[in-house]
Amino acid sequence: MSTEVCYPLKGVVGDAIGFLQEEIERAGREFVENNYLVMLPTSSGPCRFGKYSEVLRYFMKLEGLEKVPVVGPSSEADYIDIPMPSGLSASGKIKMQQLLFKGIHAADLLEDILRRFRPYAEDKPAMDALKLARLDVLGQVVAAGGKMEDLQQWGRETVAAFQGAKLRHHERFPLVLYIGEIYMRQHDPYTDFVIRRLEDAKLEVVRDPVTDWLLYVNKMNRRNAKRDTSLGWHERDFQRTVQSARKLSKTIIKGWYMGSVADKLAEPFHEVLAGRHVLPHPMEIIEKLERAHETHGAIEGESPLSTGIAYYFMHDMIHPHGDAYISGIFHVGPFTCMQEGVATAKIEAMVKEFRKTKPDLVFPIIHAFFGDSPNANIAAEIAVFREQCYQKKDLLREKHAGTGHHGTEIRAVPAGHKHAPTEVHTKR
Repeated sequence: MSTEVCYPLKGVVGDAIGFLQEEIERAGREFVENNYLVMLPTSSGPCRFGKYSEVLRYFMKLEGLEKVPVVGPSSEADYIDIPMPSGLSASGKIKMQQLLFKGIHAADLLEDILRRFRPYAEDKPAMDALKLARLDVLGQVVAAGGKMEDLQQWGRETVAAFQGAKLRHHERFPLVLYIGEIYMRQHDPYTDFVIRRLEDAKLEVVRDPVTDWLLYVNKMNRRNAKRDTSLGWHERDFQRTVQSARKLSKTIIKGWYMGSVADKLAEPFHEVLAGRHVLPHPMEIIEKLERAHETHGAIEGESPLSTGIAYYFMHDMIHPHGDAYISGIFHVGPFTCMQEGVATAKIEAMVKEFRKTKPDLVFPIIHAFFGDSPNANIAAEIAVFREQCYQKKDLLREKHAGTGHHGTEIRAVPAGHKHAPTEVHTKR
């Protein structure tokens, strides 16, 4: 398959079909047809969540895999409608959803600690191997029931293993926020492992986690359900009021659970990952953009999140924590992606407007779009970007020297200020 229309389409279809074919060779076609399904999240609209399941079914039929169902939860239902075995009780389905979230968040933490240590390690492939080994252990813990004490013990052992690695560099590099379309930022082969190029350039990367998307979807569903409950009551539509109130209660309970689990799982990682996650929760970012009249709450998806992160960075609202200085943004997306194309246009418009009052703004950012066409200039662009990130770090260090400021983890902070104009843009 070759497409410049939406590059993740190739990955979604290829990964699913390739895995199923491997499993057929291992366990036989009948076993796979009777025991496997492809779970692909969906939503309304023209993006991947809305259309990929239809395209995937078409290609699976061409490959003789039409008996394998393609199902998935919807973001509009807060992913509560995850398909479960028919014989599973209601409590069993809830436990399964809880287990899934624990596994996703623990995997995010594992990826985060790899990105924290890998740029400084003497043996980077050994760090990659360590991550895979700890991921295997995590799978065993989850398969055994995913008890919180077992997951926290896994976390402590994981932290100890990474802290024991031999490091070539000890002074902290500038930190770069790696944001954008969720498939591209989570699937490194589809960006030609550009994240490793950034690390080789002596930059420490903070990959936007999957958990942030789940928290955002939950908050949006809570907001929409609260609105629908109010509208139903106002219009005396009691059926709509009851349905919306029921959905609201579910989203509130789920949001509370995710927040509680995330805090507990992160406990062993707090010290070692300090300074990497100083942005507010996703919904706080959206609300800040709304108050600044830069977006509207009805605009959903990844574009307002990417725009909001850039807004915080642009306005120096991300304060340093210790020796961790957020100094740049690497914004990644598929070629012609609607969401990230909108985000890029909006970010550029905000920068242009902000420079009218802050002409000396330093705003290191790369908008990198990937598709079937090669990225011929990426190495040169990263080289320039690296120098700008180090410049930004020096400015931040000078600005905050002697203030004793150590940032505020996962909270919004006041805006401020000035610096010199520099950007890198990759339009492909």
